[in-house]
Amino acid sequence: MLVEDFPLEAWYALNPDEPPADIELFGPAIWRVGDRVFKRFPDAPLSRFRRIVRAHRQAGRLLRDVPGLDAQKLLRFDEDHRALLLSLVSGRSGRMELLAGAAPEEVLSRAADWLRVLHAGRETSTATFDAKAPLERLDPAPDCVDEVMYKRAVVALQEEAARLQGRAVTRAVLHGDMTLANLLFSPGAVTGIDFENLAQHAVARDVGELWADTLLHVPAMPKVWGLVPLAWEEAFVTRYGNCDVEVCAFFARHRMLLAWAGIPAADMKRGPSGDRKRARLHKFIGNGGFGVGILD
Repeated sequence: MLVEDFPLEAWYALNPDEPPADIELFGPAIWRVGDRVFKRFPDAPLSRFRRIVRAHRQAGRLLRDVPGLDAQKLLRFDEDHRALLLSLVSGRSGRMELLAGAAPEEVLSRAADWLRVLHAGRETSTATFDAKAPLERLDPAPDCVDEVMYKRAVVALQEEAARLQGRAVTRAVLHGDMTLANLLFSPGAVTGIDFENLAQHAVARDVGELWADTLLHVPAMPKVWGLVPLAWEEAFVTRYGNCDVEVCAFFARHRMLLAWAGIPAADMKRGPSGDRKRARLHKFIGNGGFGVGILD
């Protein structure tokens, strides 16, 4: 059955002799068509779309011929219609793995294997950490739930940024949107998808965002003081290798604040999903995830 508003012209630009069949809408401008994924970026400038194509190609090269680790494959693209044709990846996302009962340590260990290969795929470098730059991505006064506590948490992160400013950090090719939704797990394999934000950055950004996403989606928040349980951190670092856990923690808290800013203040706008995120953040705050004094 054809999905309403499926972009036939763009499809035929990539597949001139193949009518689309077995279509499933995956998300905004993303469809499964048989055993492939069809993805469009209709509003992207051509320069941006070309960067997206290069990112997918680069990810494929970095993870080529690595047993048990892979990247979604770019099959074809069309610049005029800003369209990609990609391989369909089997398996469950890391988020679904957690919901299905997988231990966070296991999920993080397997994710660490994949990230290690991605980050080491090209020459790394050492740079001076500009800890203030990520703070510019935070809305200082969003219309979000528990706004007073949010502002306290932002101040706490600003103080942490001042302490970390100028630290030497390792830079490498990053995924750039490192959530468990973008890692698909199958028996013996982990495959990354959605490489539109691939870029050079401090490796701690990918790591911290992965830790934050685990905290946001693990079925039960751990009852430990601080950011993540030591067992999670050790499971990740054992497989990934050396990383500055303080800078990783900074990016994890940053990602939690981005999620917080997106939870509406009004009950009618928040809904059940927003209420679940709010409850999760309250537990994180209660565990000292943003430090002390946030609940005062």
